[in-house]
Amino acid sequence: MTEIVSGYEIDGTTLTLGSNNTIQLSLYNTNTWTAPQNFDAPIYTNIINMDSGQTTLTGTTAGSIVYSMPFQGTTYKKVLVYLNGYENDTTTAQTITFPTAFSYAPNVYNPAAVPGVTASTTALSIDPDTTTVYTAWIFVEGF
Repeated sequence: MTEIVSGYEIDGTTLTLGSNNTIQLSLYNTNTWTAPQNFDAPIYTNIINMDSGQTTLTGTTAGSIVYSMPFQGTTYKKVLVYLNGYENDTTTAQTITFPTAFSYAPNVYNPAAVPGVTASTTALSIDPDTTTVYTAWIFVEGF
């Protein structure tokens, strides 16, 4: 293992970060153990993408939809959607395609009860014919 950081030691405990996306915790206390206790764990950097950026779609009638997908792992995915003065008074639903598809139909949390919000494994859809203007959050989660 090529070390990036090592030598952080407190009371016999050493933390080492490796360049191959691992972390090692070495515990050693002469009063408790006769030999160091080592624990290695991978660091999964591909599941959280806080710099995934935001995408803005212009609302079909008014406002916009701002969304991002900061969690794109195999065991957890999450899409954050913000309706910013959004209105769709047309006959066509507006659709957001997820950057990474879900493995199963995700859960949609729609606290403002925006009507006609549905999700598939690949997209979120907002039904048309809504003359109400919405400023609200929608969260899509699953794996």
